[in-house]
Amino acid sequence: MPISSHWDVIFNAGSSQTVLGIDFSGKKCREPSFTELASRIGARYRFLQARPVTVRLGHRPSGYQYVVSWVEGARQDGNPMRAVLGHRVGSIYAAVVAECVSQWQPEPDIILFDPQFASAEFLGRELHKEISATSSLMSDDEIEHARQIAHEISDLKSRDMVQIATYAVESYLEVITPAFERAGLGDARGSELNKHFISYMAWLSVAAELDVSRALKKSIVVMSRDYAGLPGRMLFDDSGSLVNRCIVCDVSHAELLRSDFVTKEVLDMLESR
Repeated sequence: MPISSHWDVIFNAGSSQTVLGIDFSGKKCREPSFTELASRIGARYRFLQARPVTVRLGHRPSGYQYVVSWVEGARQDGNPMRAVLGHRVGSIYAAVVAECVSQWQPEPDIILFDPQFASAEFLGRELHKEISATSSLMSDDEIEHARQIAHEISDLKSRDMVQIATYAVESYLEVITPAFERAGLGDARGSELNKHFISYMAWLSVAAELDVSRALKKSIVVMSRDYAGLPGRMLFDDSGSLVNRCIVCDVSHAELLRSDFVTKEVLDMLESR
């Protein structure tokens, strides 16, 4: 149930000790979520998850507008925020939200799970996933064309993530529209499926506007073995700022939030004060 238009209670509404979680909820990938981690940690803590903003094609909030709405919702809640958790690109938002929360209460812990910085390569991979998810609707030529777009986006050198995301979405919709028409699914741009994708790409791209260099130095990263082998961008931002501490776990990315080891580590962090 929502506590406001910006947060949902995902576990134990009765506790006053609150943990905030930021991830793009409702992703089609079958990864564990903060709901699973919260249920494993137990009843002492109340878990809230940020509600992503739905956006229209060609109109999107800035990264700071996302943060302001979540921070205001947390302030109105009135309970002490014990920690702020982030997952993948949600880690960028989580770090900034935690800093803002510390303006009216003791600084919450910042715990980031497989943090991911937005890049053209990453946006290209997410577009490729979307193509795979809708490939049953498309002809072989359409699939190949869409995949070429995804590869092209992955190779772009521009640092303007919003521009890249806009190009990715518009190009994808151009390819998928005939497929929607053939299948009798109506307007591709207006479908709930594609509204979700548009909102997700906007959420990813505007995260690049946020400055997390200071917050990262206070953050604890919990990293799967899959992410540990990726380039240093998982641990560093563009200015080279290190995180406070990194825990590498011998579990896959897909199992990170349901791992017994991770559950124990997070619970120890929450109860360390």
